[in-house]
Amino acid sequence: MWAPSHKEAAPDSIADKASRGDQECQDWDAFFEELNNLAAKGDALGVKTLVAQWTKCVGKHGAKEASCAAARSGQSEALEALLDAGVKPFIGRNDPEVNPLIHAVEGRHWECVVLLVPRALKYNFSTLLLQEGMMEFVVAGDVETMQLLVDQHKIPGNAYLLCGALLAGPNEKSREMISLLLDTVKDLNEVSSLEPGEESGCRKGWQQFAPIHAACRAKQHPLQEHLVEHLLRSGAVLSEWGKELSLKTSYAKRLPLHYAAENKEMPLKLVEKLAQAYPEALFAHVNDRAGRDVPSQCAKKHSEELQQSLEKLMYEHICSSYDELKDADGEFLRLIRMALLFERVRTLEQSQLGGRKASEVVEALLPKKLEALSSGAARDFAEEVQRFAEANPRVNLGREEAGKIKVKSMADIGSVLRSDFWELLKLLEVCADVPNLGEILRQELDARISWVAGVCSGEKKIRSDAARYGMFIVAGLISEVLAGKASGDADSGAAVLAGLAAGVSREHLRAVAEAYSQELCIPSGWNLLELLENGLKGEGIEQIVFSGGDLVIKQLVPKESPCFEWIQGLFENTFLKRYTRDRKKGKVPEALELQAVERVLNCGSWLEYATKRKAVSSDLSEKGPAWTGELRTDVCTKGTAEKWFVSEEFPSGVNEHWLYHGTSMAGEEGITEGDFRLNLAGSNAGTLYGNGVYLAEAVSKSDEYTTPHGETELRTILLCLSCLGRVNYNDEEKRPDGDELQASCVSGGFHSILGDREKIRGTYREIIVFNEDLVYPGYICRYSRVK
Repeated sequence: MWAPSHKEAAPDSIADKASRGDQECQDWDAFFEELNNLAAKGDALGVKTLVAQWTKCVGKHGAKEASCAAARSGQSEALEALLDAGVKPFIGRNDPEVNPLIHAVEGRHWECVVLLVPRALKYNFSTLLLQEGMMEFVVAGDVETMQLLVDQHKIPGNAYLLCGALLAGPNEKSREMISLLLDTVKDLNEVSSLEPGEESGCRKGWQQFAPIHAACRAKQHPLQEHLVEHLLRSGAVLSEWGKELSLKTSYAKRLPLHYAAENKEMPLKLVEKLAQAYPEALFAHVNDRAGRDVPSQCAKKHSEELQQSLEKLMYEHICSSYDELKDADGEFLRLIRMALLFERVRTLEQSQLGGRKASEVVEALLPKKLEALSSGAARDFAEEVQRFAEANPRVNLGREEAGKIKVKSMADIGSVLRSDFWELLKLLEVCADVPNLGEILRQELDARISWVAGVCSGEKKIRSDAARYGMFIVAGLISEVLAGKASGDADSGAAVLAGLAAGVSREHLRAVAEAYSQELCIPSGWNLLELLENGLKGEGIEQIVFSGGDLVIKQLVPKESPCFEWIQGLFENTFLKRYTRDRKKGKVPEALELQAVERVLNCGSWLEYATKRKAVSSDLSEKGPAWTGELRTDVCTKGTAEKWFVSEEFPSGVNEHWLYHGTSMAGEEGITEGDFRLNLAGSNAGTLYGNGVYLAEAVSKSDEYTTPHGETELRTILLCLSCLGRVNYNDEEKRPDGDELQASCVSGGFHSILGDREKIRGTYREIIVFNEDLVYPGYICRYSRVK
């Protein structure tokens, strides 16, 4: 046991240093070890006595760890003693080493939780943590506890809790619980992610819902009608898609009206109210994919009456829209599309509808519109490019999440642009046998691509956005071709799209690809032109999206390729059977078996990385590299490492290495289609060396931070190209000062930290960077643990 010396000591003795909080004192580790033990045992008196012997200890990292030890064990009196003594844990940080709230909520130690609530409500992260912890009371119908937390401790409800209450099903306290939550929820349109389990109220599969989705999907809920009407009055967004992630890891997207139409227990009049509030939903396909059911077809499975009612509403909307039609190109075609879709899905006889036939809308509008489009007159698309740029801005992928727009198909952005071209594409999804439609679409496509190619060859200011727009058109075509190929749909609409894709001019495509590659510093090894040409044929691309304003392409790496063998060799060579506490008592696997690899070509993220790498090269030419050495991932034991990340102006001496980063399925998508987020640092383990992006040279270290994909055995580790620059090597035996190390990289001349815990504790070396632009996620590695 640590104890201060009672003997007289010289001025510079260890006892004097300890009493002053001198960091040179070698006994402070023993002091904090004892403080942690007392806190974990709940010895509040012992905690007070020990802290009184060295009052400056309350500002040290070890005291914050002691608060976590108390919270982890549910020792509220010891935690209160530490807080009263002046310990200020980092409540707003997602770091389990210094945030006791994480442990208190996880362990359901509510006496500890309430001690931390006043501090927690100052931070969004910790407020959300409290709300997530409250879900168990919501699902259990424990209104008394919820009232205590909401009324006395002032923890507000949120959309996540409201969704949980709805999806958990009714109970005798449902009315009180719903009323309590509705009074405190500020944003009823907030979309929340719910994982399957009794505690979330989500019974089947991962879901991403706003309350309106949950209210429409809820079964046998006595407050359903009241809730839906309340949400409608409160301005619920009915155009937002709810998502359900099945065990097959494919999204099933639905609008609130889809859920309502499928819900056989929902009153017909209530479904009609939803349809009347947002009639566009009547013409929307499940999963936003042509060929899937529209709401009337969803209702067909359980109620012919509801099906026919929704069909009548479709008809009424077409007729009223026709009467109100103005001279707007996009509106003409949109109305034609709705009319054609209605004629395809309706089961009602014309005598049941009365008045005009919906097909008359097509007969009246389509010939005139197609004749105007087929004129072939030269046009300027600058205005359309501007609307595209405004709707899909280029943002810093790691820092501007709120401004990021993800576009997975041409239809996504087409709903914003509302131009002839986009509406013609959607019209094709509904009816491919419209006379001359394919030829007109080809003309529209060629006109845009040739115009963009001309702009990219010139010096106009619009060149950057025009190149992005051209890339988006090509990417949209590829995504449609890939979707048609994956579904096996061989109908004429898919054939027309495939024909359009194959007919894109190579000369025009080259001009656009070259201008885009030049602007984003794309290495020639990416072979972007060849990649796009193959994609237009439905080959060589696994997925293509627009994210953060730029192109993201994913390619499957063949198992028989030298690249796959290289990564397989890295997995074998860098696996170390070592246990650390980050495994949270889990067993170390015998090995990691690589199952699949995807190459990531994120153009926007690459530009950020290449720009930062060039700046690091300049810094190193002035200051030198500090630490240089070999990492485990530098050794190639199988296959051949690819060179497609090498630029013609590759800066030398930037200390660049391939390193691992373990993540979840959601993290895989977020990082590869966006970027690393420093505000999420420490989410899985902690921030021993500061608030940065944590990387590893050993694959077994990164494995500690992965989670399985649903109920499958697959997990994800990203293999990242990492520019370490000037490395601050740290092998301190005592706990490092994370804030000081972080400052050394943010403003002290270093670019990264190498924490040598292998030397100190016999575990692993970790590498940390504090600028997300220093890391590029090059490969998605999906693997399983060998037990």
